[in-house]
Amino acid sequence: MYTYIIVASLLAVAMWSLVDSLSKFYIYKLGKELSSVLVLAAGIIPMLLLAIGSFSLSDIPLLLWVGIAGGAALFLGFLFVYKSVPLGGVSNSYILLEIQPPLLILFGILALGEHLSFAKMFSILVIFIGILLIILTKRLKLDKKLLPSLIGNIMWTAYWAIVILAVLYYKNFVIPLLFVRVFSALFAYAYYEVTIPQRHSKIGVQKFGIAMIAIVLLAGLLDGSGNLFFSFVSFNNKVVVGSAILSMEPIIIWLVGFFAYKEKITRIQKLGFAISTIGYLLLTLL
Repeated sequence: MYTYIIVASLLAVAMWSLVDSLSKFYIYKLGKELSSVLVLAAGIIPMLLLAIGSFSLSDIPLLLWVGIAGGAALFLGFLFVYKSVPLGGVSNSYILLEIQPPLLILFGILALGEHLSFAKMFSILVIFIGILLIILTKRLKLDKKLLPSLIGNIMWTAYWAIVILAVLYYKNFVIPLLFVRVFSALFAYAYYEVTIPQRHSKIGVQKFGIAMIAIVLLAGLLDGSGNLFFSFVSFNNKVVVGSAILSMEPIIIWLVGFFAYKEKITRIQKLGFAISTIGYLLLTLL
């Protein structure tokens, strides 16, 4: 079973890394509002397919509240992070994903009773120091362009806390995730309709191009599948292990932004990246 946990965690990292690497393309073309709608809606498909035949849960009212709370957190996470990408770039916006694994690990310890050694606690502290340097400017002031990404990643952490508790309560790693995803897509669509003028509210395939629509829908399918894999990890009470492996993702995205997109990164941010990477390695190896 431990091997399955490792493989599921690595698959989640691979899928999310690809999605985040592509996000700069479709956010610039479609905007954060429409991108959020399409990614969240497409992510429902793999969950729905896996849920067929297993829809036998009790306490549906509680499940609806889980869907509303988790869906709101997931939607807000997308909205804030996607707002930050055009301003702060892929590298710095997604390196702040580093804040999720330490918080989820602490959640696994405090809420789920999982074990964490002193060495891993020290590793988490190192990661937080690296993150602090990343969100600072050359003059050691808070980079306001990255503040939405920081808020978004905190919202995603809250989303996972809600999902993990629901998954363990219902003893099903698919249905709670499906409810949350559906509500998040509904919230995203409602926000899109409210914020975008009515004359632009309809999705035109010709306007954006079939290729671009296909890319964002593929991103949604991969994102939804990655969520399923990590939900499976959480279902097996391996949040700490899965979160440690999850720390690989922001490092991969940072390298993609730096080498592929040629994004500008300050020396302080490079130092923060290096410190965060060291923290990740300590967290994984110790």
